[in-house]
Amino acid sequence: MFAGRYLWWMLMGIGIFMFATLSLDYITWLTIQLSGCGDMAGTCEPALRLTSGVLKPACIWAAIGILFMATLLRLHTLSLIWFWGPIVAVWFVASTPILLFLAGDPAALTQPATLAALPVAFLFLATFAAYLMFALDDGDMLPLAASVPLRLTLRLTAFYGALSGAAFMPELSRIAGTLLDMPALSVIIALAQPYLRTVLTLGTGSMAPAHAVLAAFIAALAASFLPHAAAPQPSRSTIMLRRLRR
Repeated sequence: MFAGRYLWWMLMGIGIFMFATLSLDYITWLTIQLSGCGDMAGTCEPALRLTSGVLKPACIWAAIGILFMATLLRLHTLSLIWFWGPIVAVWFVASTPILLFLAGDPAALTQPATLAALPVAFLFLATFAAYLMFALDDGDMLPLAASVPLRLTLRLTAFYGALSGAAFMPELSRIAGTLLDMPALSVIIALAQPYLRTVLTLGTGSMAPAHAVLAAFIAALAASFLPHAAAPQPSRSTIMLRRLRR
């Protein structure tokens, strides 16, 4: 999936999410007003169940699925799926609770407390998705093929972001235990998360270290665009293979 198509699918997913979050309730209200079912008690209940219980959750999960699959396909096109695929998957899982929360209460996004409490994994995901929207595969240079120190910085900071997503997601133990049908795993994860949070925050209990790592990740992504940071150009066969994947 090349950059233009990836951008189109990402905008499509965001549009579906925004429609379900901001517009669907008003459309339901308008439908009820025009149909006149509000004049008789109980007659609007089927319509409310359809929109609130079926259409809205379906749109939200469809939007999240579109964003996730588009990102994986973009990584596959760029030959980055083996390392970055699992990292992005962890970021998506850790970001899902905040997306569902915002879908249920869109007004919370305008509150400073909500913005300050955004998960670090969500910020990593948004930054990396924005990076993937650039036309990285138009030239003869592989994406993220920078110098070894810069490439190591990107991978270490991304791995830190994935660990942060796992450590600061309270629902992880319940989800893992339920999906894998392993109650013992839920207990292990619940016991390990506090220790992991202590390590990631350097014992301070503050999110400042995580935000510092996020800043380093953003800086490394920006530096990967610099010409002097580029690695040696790939062979002609590699370039042709990447172009055929489009």
